[in-house]
Amino acid sequence: MSRQIVHIVMWRMNGATAEERLLQAHTAVAAFEATRGTISGVLDMQVGVNVVDAPEAWDLALSMRFKNRAALEAYSDHPAHLEIKRLVGPMRMERKQVDFELNTAPNL
Repeated sequence: MSRQIVHIVMWRMNGATAEERLLQAHTAVAAFEATRGTISGVLDMQVGVNVVDAPEAWDLALSMRFKNRAALEAYSDHPAHLEIKRLVGPMRMERKQVDFELNTAPNL
């Protein structure tokens, strides 16, 4: 059985000031938004800039839901994703990622 995959990524941007980091994060959001509806296998995408100022907060987060693991793997080599990596890579200080299968069992 093929399960949907949730892909979550968070970034800390490397701008010298809070304003620079905010601009970097908005630039990344715009790049992700430009891909909406263009990548096969992506069922849902949420991307946004942090709105709560806290020491542990990250600047930017992305959550994507893929049809299955094969769709996630295809996304990793998709030209649009590679272009985003080229854009965001130089702007990031730190990146974290987690991918998990959605449980399709009924809630107990």
